[in-house]
Amino acid sequence: MPDFVIVNLLKEVLQFPVLSFIYNRQGYKNMIFTGGSCLRACYGLPRLSEDLDFDLSATDFKKLDLRKMGEELVAYFQNDFLLPVSCRSQGSVRLYLKFPILKELGLLYGEGSDFLYVKIEPSMSQFKKFNTELTPLSAYGFNFLVKNYDLKFLMTGKIMAILERQWFKGENNAIDIKGRDFYDLYWYLAKGVKPDFPSLSQRFNIKDEKALKKILKQKIEQEVDSRKLSYDLKNFFADQSFVMDFCKNYPAIMKKYLD
Repeated sequence: MPDFVIVNLLKEVLQFPVLSFIYNRQGYKNMIFTGGSCLRACYGLPRLSEDLDFDLSATDFKKLDLRKMGEELVAYFQNDFLLPVSCRSQGSVRLYLKFPILKELGLLYGEGSDFLYVKIEPSMSQFKKFNTELTPLSAYGFNFLVKNYDLKFLMTGKIMAILERQWFKGENNAIDIKGRDFYDLYWYLAKGVKPDFPSLSQRFNIKDEKALKKILKQKIEQEVDSRKLSYDLKNFFADQSFVMDFCKNYPAIMKKYLD
């Protein structure tokens, strides 16, 4: 297994004590778990995910103090698990927990940093009306309930990201899509999940399934190729040959869902 996949696997393990901390404290229980990590933990998405994403109401978002949360998490890890950790916050946008453990584990790669990062990224909810669920999670010795969007609104958020996300990586910023977004799109469609069309209609004038399939098909034809897909997606699967085959055959795989 490549080192970069092992690092993301370790991030997943550390996500669970973070989630347990959040959903066992009264001040954070209203945070709505979302994104790829939510989809993996709550619904069994087959790929790994590197970040913890949360939505909050406008009121809760304004009240959230990420610096204070970071200090509390550092104390929690140091006192309960005797793990060395520090944190860095970027205003109200994101919080990084930094664990200096990669050198000891022999997992230095890339620029050779010793830190394994767990990123917490809160946002103000973009939905006026939405559905949430309470999901019991049990893994790595932790047991707790998370508050998360249901599949309809998780898919809606993913479609919004696909249509609006600005993301540039690689040489000359040639990689302008996140491969994970398009894998997740396949997963939703294969599961028969339907998005919330009132939200898509308000944002993009996409009023029904036919209009959605048309715009997604155009997006894939114009912007997606195997090189762009694999650049990001390879980080989240142990089996790299699967990633290469999936990315190479992505248009054919998606054809039956979009035609």
